[in-house]
Amino acid sequence: MDVRELTNLPTPDFTYDPSLPGACVTGVRPYRKGTFRLDSEQSSGRFIVHNYGHGGAGISLSWGCAAKVKAMVSQFLAGSPQTEVAVLGAGVMGLTAATMLLDLGLKVTIYTDRKPVETTSFKAGGQWAVSVVETAMNQQDLKAIIKTSYTTFKDSIGKGFGVSERPNYCPKPAEGLDMVLNLLPGLLPARQRLSRLPFQNHTQPGFLYQTLLVEPPIFLPRLERDLRARDVTFVDKRFTSKADIFATAPQKIIINCTGMGAKKLWNDTKMVGVRGYLAMLPAQPDLEYLYSRNGYMFPRSDHVVMGGTPDWDKEDEDLNPAECKELVNIIAAAFGRAAPVPMPMNHIDHPGNRRLVDPRLSVSD
Repeated sequence: MDVRELTNLPTPDFTYDPSLPGACVTGVRPYRKGTFRLDSEQSSGRFIVHNYGHGGAGISLSWGCAAKVKAMVSQFLAGSPQTEVAVLGAGVMGLTAATMLLDLGLKVTIYTDRKPVETTSFKAGGQWAVSVVETAMNQQDLKAIIKTSYTTFKDSIGKGFGVSERPNYCPKPAEGLDMVLNLLPGLLPARQRLSRLPFQNHTQPGFLYQTLLVEPPIFLPRLERDLRARDVTFVDKRFTSKADIFATAPQKIIINCTGMGAKKLWNDTKMVGVRGYLAMLPAQPDLEYLYSRNGYMFPRSDHVVMGGTPDWDKEDEDLNPAECKELVNIIAAAFGRAAPVPMPMNHIDHPGNRRLVDPRLSVSD
């Protein structure tokens, strides 16, 4: 029997004051119905690669999607003398795409109306898992994206990118991780069934996964520093239309990583905002595990982050301290440190959430 089934791991300190500056954070996931967009087109004399709509899996899929962007641009360059490229957006999709495009010897300019630390990517929890994204795409392409992303992150452990290996304990199967286990056997360690989770007040069976934690407050600034060190230019610009893009950016190659902005700029009616809240507790270095139960708890070096709310069809970033407090109470109740609370309405799956992963890819229990 695994020792983790016998010995309780440290219990978090759930002390939380939502009124403190930065204690409650909100962001909007750029979810695209059907699948995220990763394709190319030619318009008005420009070669445009679209790379957006990854929902809550932007960080997890970033390096793999960036590799696909690089491949599409490389193929275009075989018949074109272009030497410059414009990347639209400074979230994780834009920064990783820009990083890989430098390998083609291109001069890269990033146009963005938000600094990397102001993007939704920077506000993400950071667990590596294919979550809040649909998969209606070529399965071989998806496998390649997932594998490239995971192996690139894993290879960066210990190199200042804020990536570490972590166990994730769950009372129920984690769909986003099971999908990876089923698609790419052997990429992640096999999940383990536990007779009980190794925490105070937990008596029911559960599951143990091994995955990665990517800390956005470390990862995104590192990408930005590296890009600037390689002479990438950042231009502060809010585009209002596709015509505005073509009038402003002289580059003939454009990489569209605008996330929710693509809804207006490219008239993409498949884009849906999924607002989420994060409760930021003080850092607790003794906590070295991830925990998922009607939300999640990710102990990072800057904070213990609690999140997981899916407010569908919401594109504003209005703060709601009561929502953040509720996130803490839900996890605290599971550890016997708060009174049980009913499931908030916004924790109930949106109808589309049942299609977030292809049922043919699920692992049965």
